[in-house]
Amino acid sequence: MRFPLAEEPWLPVVDLRGHAFSVGFRELLTRAHELRWLDAEAPPVTAALHRLLIALLHRVLDGPAHHDEWARWWKEPALPADRIAAYLDEHAGELDLFDPRRPFLQCPALGQLAPRSAAQLVHFRSVGNNVTLFDKTIATDTLRLSPAEAARWLVTVQCYDPGGLKTPFTKTKHSQSALGNRFGMVLVEGNTLKETLLLNTCRYDPAADLPWRSADAAGGDRPAWEAEPDGPEPDERLPRGWLDLLTWPSRRVLLHPATDGTGLVDGAVITPGTTLKGELHNIELMVAFGRQPTRSARSTKEPPPWSPVRLHELRGVWRHARTMLLDEDQLVHHRPRALDEVAERVQEDVLSRHQVFTIRVFGQQLDDSGGGSVYAWLQEQLPAPAALLAARRPEVGPVLGSCVALADHLGNALTGLATACRRAFHAEHPPAAKRAAQRNVGPAQDYWPRLPSPFATLLLDLGTAEEAETTPKPPVRQWRDTVHRLATETADQLVAQLRERQGRHLYEISGAYERFERDVKARCQTFDNQIAGILP
Repeated sequence: MRFPLAEEPWLPVVDLRGHAFSVGFRELLTRAHELRWLDAEAPPVTAALHRLLIALLHRVLDGPAHHDEWARWWKEPALPADRIAAYLDEHAGELDLFDPRRPFLQCPALGQLAPRSAAQLVHFRSVGNNVTLFDKTIATDTLRLSPAEAARWLVTVQCYDPGGLKTPFTKTKHSQSALGNRFGMVLVEGNTLKETLLLNTCRYDPAADLPWRSADAAGGDRPAWEAEPDGPEPDERLPRGWLDLLTWPSRRVLLHPATDGTGLVDGAVITPGTTLKGELHNIELMVAFGRQPTRSARSTKEPPPWSPVRLHELRGVWRHARTMLLDEDQLVHHRPRALDEVAERVQEDVLSRHQVFTIRVFGQQLDDSGGGSVYAWLQEQLPAPAALLAARRPEVGPVLGSCVALADHLGNALTGLATACRRAFHAEHPPAAKRAAQRNVGPAQDYWPRLPSPFATLLLDLGTAEEAETTPKPPVRQWRDTVHRLATETADQLVAQLRERQGRHLYEISGAYERFERDVKARCQTFDNQIAGILP
């Protein structure tokens, strides 16, 4: 059985006219300028496929080693067809999903083990102890996947498998969650898939230690499909380079084709794979990192660790806009490397300063129980004006920081109001109701989801002000008024609901609301003072 990924349609794309269809590697790369984007069945699948394609493009182009080379490819109407054909033809066997010797991203030595249900590949399926509410697939059920589906989920498993107990090859059962679960993956999006792929390629020349020097580069950096298949036992090592990290083998996997001639995949073996040795900071280029500032420049203590920006199911990723978009204090903020390079190309006039990119952030949130199940898939977006990415004025960062802090403070004030109101009538509720109230997100669900749109407007207006070198005070004032209004509306709605249901506690509710109003007024005054100090 064969399934050549270069030729068979398995990558879901949308063209510039809005038509959705699937393509193989060859058609995707040669027609990337005619395609709008790649959009798979779930955010982790889309994210994992983009990482795979970025590694493939680096390999096809053998670079870009410097900005001039990147600029030449950017200006060309299409990606170089001769390079695409040469690479895909040379590596046709390695890019075959069912190659007998080197099946794509798989470990043929696992053929000694009996396959389990293909449901373990698909994260929304229930298998083993990974039980979901709506899907009741169990390991003994027969789930069949087309080779295209199996290929997409194979790539996703390597990047987003939730971890937990796996089938052991000999003894080792436990596996850490795959790398993608640790961060929000940032993708810079252009007007076409060609632009998107190029915008997320960094200068790549391992001989010159670009984009970073590997401490374990003896075998040379290469994507997983070019390497000899890993042995069946799990291991731990340093990455050999950026392409190795993009295609990191978090699991040992072997797909099992059905034997009835249907060409479907009816099972798979998944065992623990390779654990990353070392930290992600400085090597993971599609992630923003931040850390708490040290209290004193003369402190002899170790600086706080770097933490990757992650997505939250309620509070949007826009709260990390300062860390993600701006190049400022490198001691506490590191934006994704792709955005550093986009900013350099804006400064060199390769990219227009008037352009507005879209930043898409993908993530997967796991269940806190530790059972290896997926709690939520997340995908958010932010506008990224080129003028902001290459901002020259130092006040932009503090302004963004103050704007986000205001939203946080008023959100905390709402939480305080809700807590005080619950405390007023908790005594009348049985213990089960109290426990349920503690899990209730309360007014937060009416406040936070309404902020991303006005914050996107703020970013666009700040970009316009930066480009025109005018004061950003008007959009900042508008943001302040919007956040104040939304917080007050949310509080009023909460109090109105409580008055209808808890009329006996009007005195306590009124007192809590007065404290909320005082807190909001004080926070807004502090914000005004901060902005006046930043923007005199």
